[in-house]
This record gives sequence, structure tokens and C-alpha cells, in this order.
Amino acid sequence: MSNAQLWAALQQSAMVGSDRLAVPPALASGVDPSASGSQQAVQAALQPRTDVAGDSPAQQLLRASAVAAVFERAGWQPGALVRLTAPLAVPAAAPAESRTAPADARLHTLMGDVLKDGPFELQASMLRTLDQAGQRLPHDLLVPALEQGRQSVELRQWLAPVLGERGRWLGALNPQWGYASGVEETADPELVWQEGSVEQRVALLRSERATDAAKARTRLEGSLKELGAKERLPLVQALAVGLGMDDEPLLEKLLSDRSKEIRENAAQMLSCLPDSAHSQRVMGWMQSMLQQDDKGQWIVEPPEEGLKEWERDGITLKPDAYHRGGKKAWLLEQMVQLTPVSFWTRALGLTPLEVMEWSRRSDWKSSLRQGWVQALQYQLDVEWIDAAQTMGRDMRHDALLPALMARLSREERESRWIAQFERDRHKLIDAIEGMSQSLGGAELLSPALSARLTEALHLAVGGKQITGNWHSYRADQALLSCARMLDVTALERFAELWRKPSVLDAQPEPEPEPQTEPAAAATVTATAATAAAVAAPASIPLTPQQQARLERSRVRPWDEERMRGHLERIVDLRLGLHQAFVALRGPA
Repeated sequence: MSNAQLWAALQQSAMVGSDRLAVPPALASGVDPSASGSQQAVQAALQPRTDVAGDSPAQQLLRASAVAAVFERAGWQPGALVRLTAPLAVPAAAPAESRTAPADARLHTLMGDVLKDGPFELQASMLRTLDQAGQRLPHDLLVPALEQGRQSVELRQWLAPVLGERGRWLGALNPQWGYASGVEETADPELVWQEGSVEQRVALLRSERATDAAKARTRLEGSLKELGAKERLPLVQALAVGLGMDDEPLLEKLLSDRSKEIRENAAQMLSCLPDSAHSQRVMGWMQSMLQQDDKGQWIVEPPEEGLKEWERDGITLKPDAYHRGGKKAWLLEQMVQLTPVSFWTRALGLTPLEVMEWSRRSDWKSSLRQGWVQALQYQLDVEWIDAAQTMGRDMRHDALLPALMARLSREERESRWIAQFERDRHKLIDAIEGMSQSLGGAELLSPALSARLTEALHLAVGGKQITGNWHSYRADQALLSCARMLDVTALERFAELWRKPSVLDAQPEPEPEPQTEPAAAATVTATAATAAAVAAPASIPLTPQQQARLERSRVRPWDEERMRGHLERIVDLRLGLHQAFVALRGPA
């Protein structure tokens, strides 16, 4: 049996299940002395073991797969799958580093831990802080860092600046790390544009758009014909920085691009320019769908069929397979998505909040609202974003609403979050979820909001009486989000939630509460007593029934040891990284 056949046999059995498809007898019947050493090792791993309790065919299969995987990795040779006409050339040495790496051994260890096990937000924040300090990753952390970047496209924007010259050199040598290859960090902008990675060129274009939009536009326009669609898309999206009417001719041209994604992006950017010819055409079509009834109320009535000329302006006439609703709803939603939101307040004579209320009475409410939420992903209008937050819950647009908040300034976002969780403390988990979803990967809450949120948590779940449902999966995720996004100045106070002696722990045999006390307090006391009774004595293993009762008795997320461990790890890592980076920067 060849090695390829061996792997196929193991994989087929694993996919179907060892109880339904056993491995071939040639592998499982015993060790064949005439077979190769690697196959003998796999055969040995498939044999039942008396020293392993309950050794099953499934365990034997997994054991054999692990052995085979080790042999495969050990025997891999670069270029072995390619017919080489000549020996591989020795690669040129990596360029000299332009940045230094931190020398602090403790920081080195902490960064390795974060790169290995995350979470993502902590990885992004760490890499951004390292970049802000003008440092790079140590060489022995490059491989795990490059692997993380291979698995997470979103992480690359923070990873690329701190890879250093050796990291970019490694990226050029391994196709799986090709995203990291590029020119030296100190290279001339023209060299970056001609030879840099896509990420480097996007960064250059965005930087130039912020300072000289015309120069960046000319640079992009001159290179579009030479680029593939995958390269063109992120570069075209960079035009959103400093977008203005001077960009209209290029965007109009891109409406005829061969890539559907680029055509869609061009149409959305043109919708941000109400005076553009594209927006004028779309608003004209939208106006034709509006009419007043006998009572003078505005109603919208989409057509049965779309016009052929709509397609060039970004409206697909045939509904997608995933679309819920008929063709008229499909056409209306797309038209609304490409209509400048200012059209609605002008055409209806209403404020954004009143327009949202008007849509509630429309037969096309869902299509209108979904279109507005999509439009606001590109068009920045604070009044409209506030109005969108008042919509009832809908799975189709719930996922998009946090992205709207992300478009506001930090001060605008946080003032709205504070109002939300102070208005209804029973919905603190909802507020935390919204904050987490609106923040970028490396972004944190301000010190002021972090302090207020921490105190709100102490009031809601840190005392004897709990406000809200804090023994659920959502509560667990909300607490973990807080550990990741609170400013470091609030972390020690946040950790007091589980580190300080609990009110319940201080009263192992609580007296019955008076009848006038709220029911929630009695429930907390009863469940705590149940937990204590079930868990004692600690030396006796719990039965499944007792374990289930213990889970049900959990009052707070950190009552579960695993959850407490997750919280402790994130807080300790963040505090440790902060102290190490402060030492790295030196005295102010």
C-alpha cells in the first residue's frame, strides 16, 4: 500500500466513522515486517492497547492518523511535488531591519502567548501598540504571526507594519504567506506602487487620498488596466477616502467594469454624491415610484419590471436566490440602497425619524428599511443613523446596524451608548453587544466610558441583587467582550467583579428574606445555596445530574471555573502588555 493509499484509507474511515467503515485489514490485522518503517508505525498505532482504558476503533484511528501526520510533515521536501529542471537557488539574504524589536523578555513571552491563543481583539490591539511604539516583532515570533495572518485576513492590516524586513522576506519565500511579501518599509512611494504588496499599495493610496486626492486618483487610474479584479477591488474601495465630485468621471467609467464587485462599489460611492449624474438618474426613478393617495399620504409603488438601463447603474433586474420577497421588493430595495438618503427628507418633507415612522405603515416597509440600512453603510448621515437605530428588530438588518454606529466619531458613538445602557439597565447585555460589534478589531472604549460601563456592571451583577439575565451564553460573551474592549485603566476595577469576596459567599447560610424583598433577590439566594449544596464536598465527583443542577444554579458568568479562567487570562495579559509597553516607551 502506497502512502497516498494509506492516507486515503484513514481519511475515508474518519469521515464516515470507524464503526461504519473500518480501515482495510491490511493495516489493522497486525504489523507487517516487510512494510516500510512509517507504515509499520501506523499499523502499530491501529492495534488495540491494553494499557489504554476503553481503547476503541475510533481512538485507534485517531492515533494512527496522528502518527501518519507526523511522518508526512517530517518527510516533506520543498519542491518535491514540482518537476524541477535545476536545483532550487539559495534565496538572497533578508534585508537589514529598519526597526528594532523589544528586548524585554517578559513582553516577548506575553506577545507569544497572545499570538498563539488570542483572542483576535487582543492580537490586533497588541500589534497596533507595537507599531505605534515604532517596533517590530522579534524574529522567533514571525512564524506564528505569519500563520495567524494566513488564517485571518482581518488581522493583516495590523500585522503588516510590524513584520519587519525579515517577515516580508519570509512572505516572499512561502506562498501561504504571500500576503506579507512586499518592498522594504522605507521604499520610495513609486517603488511601493510598482512592486509592493496589495496591502502596501492600498495603504499608500489611502494615505495619499487623505492629503492629495487628485494625485491618488491619477495614480490608480493609470494602473487599472494592468491589474486583476482581486487587486483592483481594494484599490477602488480606497477612493472612499476624500471622496468628491472630482471622482465622478472615474466612478462613472467603473460602472462598466468587467467585475461585478467593482461596479457595485462604484455605484455605492456615486450614491454618496447627490449631485452626480448617477444619483440624479436614480432619484428620478425613485421619484416616479412615489405618489400621494386621496388623503394626501405618500405611498411607494415599485414597478413589476425594471428598465434595462438600470443595470448599468448598479441595479440587478433578476432577484438573487437568497432574496426573500418578490421581484418588486427586490427592485425597490436596490433602488433605495442607491438613492441618496437626503432625497427622502426632501421628497416627503419629513425628518429622518418621521420617514422611518412613515415606512412602518407602508406595504414595503421591509424593503425600504433594508435599503436604507444598506445605503448608510456608505452615506454618512448622523440623523439617519440615529433614526435607523429606532427600527424594530429584524434579522436582516440587525447585523448591519452596529456597522452604522462604527461610522460615527468616537464621541458620537459613546454618547449614544451611555444613553442606551443608562436608559434601561435591564438591557445592559444588549448595549455591550452593540459596542463590541461596532468597534474595530484594535479599538477600545474611552477611559471615561470604560469607567461608567464598569460601574454599571457592578450595579447590575456585582451586588446581592442582580439586574438582568446574567446566567446565559450571551452574558458570558458580553463579559468577555468587556475584558477585551475596556480601557486598561478600568481593568482592575472590572476584575473586582469576581476577585472580591462575593456577597453570597459571605453568607453561606442566608436567612430567609422578608416578603417585601424583590423576588430576584430570593432567587439569587436560593440558587447560591443550591450550588453550595451540590458542590460539597468538593472531593466527591459530581454525577451528571448534579453537574446539570450546578450549571442551572449558576448566577453569574464567573461562577463557572472555565469562564473565570478566560476572564482572568485576558485581563492579566492586557495588564501585563500595558506595563511592558509603558516600560518600552520609557518616561514621558
